[in-house]
Amino acid sequence: MSEPSFRFIAEMVHSILSYLDPPNTMLQSEDMDLLTGMQLVNSACVCVENLRSEIKFVALLERCMEKRRRTINPAFDSYIVEERIAQEDPNDEMELRRLYFSCIDSVCGEIKERFGERNCAVMGALKALDPEDADFLDASKITPLLKLTNTSVVDTEYAVANQFLRARMDDTSPPDGGRWTMAKVLKYLHQPLETMPSVITALKHALTFGASTALCENSFSTLKNVFSDHRQSMLHKRKANLIMLAFEKDLTKKFRSEWRDTVLRRFHSVAHRRLPLY
Repeated sequence: MSEPSFRFIAEMVHSILSYLDPPNTMLQSEDMDLLTGMQLVNSACVCVENLRSEIKFVALLERCMEKRRRTINPAFDSYIVEERIAQEDPNDEMELRRLYFSCIDSVCGEIKERFGERNCAVMGALKALDPEDADFLDASKITPLLKLTNTSVVDTEYAVANQFLRARMDDTSPPDGGRWTMAKVLKYLHQPLETMPSVITALKHALTFGASTALCENSFSTLKNVFSDHRQSMLHKRKANLIMLAFEKDLTKKFRSEWRDTVLRRFHSVAHRRLPLY
């Protein structure tokens, strides 16, 4: 841990994760919508990209290098040479430089792939289908979602549906109470919307987009190897074994700390400290 390379990697990881910590905290909030969360992640990505400069690298490298106080060697008192400079390996700095820039490029590339402009446009389309949104049924914002299924956008249908639904939702409330949602619009106002098929298609896409995305992620993503509470039940053999390992880890930890003195004192107090052989 005292090696400069270890300290450099630790400082580099800490500087990158410090920019990603606010989006991580906000995305776990119940009040955070997905579109705002993605925009927050993109803002953090810009901050990480700003780390990709020679000035930032040199400043980080200087903080991690050994700072030993140099003294004049008395053996060189009668010589012109005042001190001896040890030969430094330029490959160490070159390797750290390569690691620094490649790590930042990898992190930014992964963030842009997952939270890129295209995904933000799709999230904006889902937001525009929320009955309580200011851009409800704005055809220009819903277009990215319908392009995924090659569905044509009819502007006149969205204009008529917007006027009709807003007037209907302002005058009445859902029969089951609460606020108007996409599911309730399709459930209680499906008949008049049948004359506007492109609007019904967009609402159905918005309702199934989240579930289908989660199913595909669970089926094909590399995260399927992670046994989380939402992926597998506790009846799974590996997860059942994790419980036993957790108890054994806790007992081992106690034997090494709080129980150690008690066990040694009890063993020392026994008169015959011989292990019986059976």
